[in-house]
Amino acid sequence: MGQAAAVSRLIDRLHNGAAPPHKILRQQAVLPSDNQDPENADPTMNRPPSPATADRPLRWVVYFLGGLIVCRLVLLLFAPMCDPSEARYAEMSRVMVTSGDWVTPQFAPGVPFWAKPPLSMWASAVGIACFGPNHFGARIFIFAAALGVLALVARAAQHEFKSNLMGWVAAALLMASPLFYYCAAAVMTDLVLVLGTTLTMVAFRMALEKSSRAWGYGFFLGLTIGLLAKGPLTLILAGPPIFGYCLLTCQWRRVWQFIPWFSGTLLMLLLAVPWYLLAENHTPGFLDYFIVGEHIRRFTVASWAGDRYGSAHTAAIGTIWLFALLAVFPWGFGFLAVPFRQWRGLRAWLMAANGRGLYWLLWALWPLVFFTPARNIIATYPLPALPAIALLLTEIYWRRTAQPPAPRFHPLHPALVGVSGGVVLLSLLFAFATPQLAPNATQLELVQCYESHRAPDDNLLYFQKRKFSAEFYTRGQAATTDSPAELRQRMEGPGRLFLAIDARHFALLQPDVQAAFTLLGQWGKQSVLYVQRREAAPPAVKPQ
Repeated sequence: MGQAAAVSRLIDRLHNGAAPPHKILRQQAVLPSDNQDPENADPTMNRPPSPATADRPLRWVVYFLGGLIVCRLVLLLFAPMCDPSEARYAEMSRVMVTSGDWVTPQFAPGVPFWAKPPLSMWASAVGIACFGPNHFGARIFIFAAALGVLALVARAAQHEFKSNLMGWVAAALLMASPLFYYCAAAVMTDLVLVLGTTLTMVAFRMALEKSSRAWGYGFFLGLTIGLLAKGPLTLILAGPPIFGYCLLTCQWRRVWQFIPWFSGTLLMLLLAVPWYLLAENHTPGFLDYFIVGEHIRRFTVASWAGDRYGSAHTAAIGTIWLFALLAVFPWGFGFLAVPFRQWRGLRAWLMAANGRGLYWLLWALWPLVFFTPARNIIATYPLPALPAIALLLTEIYWRRTAQPPAPRFHPLHPALVGVSGGVVLLSLLFAFATPQLAPNATQLELVQCYESHRAPDDNLLYFQKRKFSAEFYTRGQAATTDSPAELRQRMEGPGRLFLAIDARHFALLQPDVQAAFTLLGQWGKQSVLYVQRREAAPPAVKPQ
């Protein structure tokens, strides 16, 4: 009866020349009042405003998102490969193309890389094969994966709020998150993993909401992408929040009906398992190292000594939460827009719209909870939670702006947009600043100096920790050693030897070796380039 009366009043107001329909609907789509029982809240509160509502005031969101994408594309084209992570995966992708071995990535020629499955490296290798071993080729298909994540988040928001505008808002909030912005075109495995987990989580809920088995197959396709990008971690990230959602909303029947468990699981196994079997056959020992070492010991053993390809990152328990705060800065302040006096209606909000808030909240929290006790983590680990956080912020914005009058603070407050824009501008500044100001070391300028002075028989040797960016930019011609004897042997070879070395290490070399080189250039204390003097006789190799 109440709903019928409301409809009747709406019709009467329209006939009497009242405000346009979308403004009337906007006024009615408010949060429950303080004296309203949250357990019996009117379900119409979850109805989104008309898509026409606030299109003009929020048109800048589209431009904001477009500006973020353009800025990231500029960085994709011009920002140098940074050591160690991005340059390492770029170099392994380049070696994959030159060696023709697409089964097992190689940490160095002939040395298998067992730490990660190859899907992200396949993406970079295809780009390198198509466009050459350069920034664009190595990054373009990672960037395409990021656009896929944005499209999935936008599609989820558009469906949930019945508004294309909210889709743009969700995509903008995600792209403006510093961690996602950086990873959107970084040559690493994390972004491709997030494509898999996001497709998994979005497809699962869409399959239930739209009664679509096609989205159900998308759920298994997302799991396949994750298994080939990062491994079983995908199942760990997606499984518990989905199970918790089904348990609390009692949707087992619909889950069984619209998720093709048998055929979808078979499809996932047919797509993912063959590579694991080929990799073990190609380089025996892979499965033990990858399954046990990378998925158990890495997260349970502090300073894990079994890491073959780097050093363990020891951190205090709970560091993941600090990383998460930095990952969403400054947008995390948008959660303060939730009126504290209305927290008593939290259960109603979580269960409204078929448990939409509950689903997103579990999706956002579980990766952080899972990694809380981990001692060996890095700053990219909160990335799988960011799409859900963007959707939660979008819902807060949608609810807050539906209140008449609009509140002073909301997740798209101009102050937050301004701070986010400043972060993006700083990223551009660091990318084009001198290496001394850059946040990560790169060997691009050193290699360019070497290339401009080298003769056909000259060689480049790094007498320090391996620099993957130097190998990438020299097409694998840069060698690395920490042996003084090998340094002397290379000085006796044909042509001149260009020596890249830490300034402190050069001071520790034998005086006769130091005298044989002339300083050519310096880019910070760790990137100093010397060239062997033409007139200097190579020192004899000292007996061991």
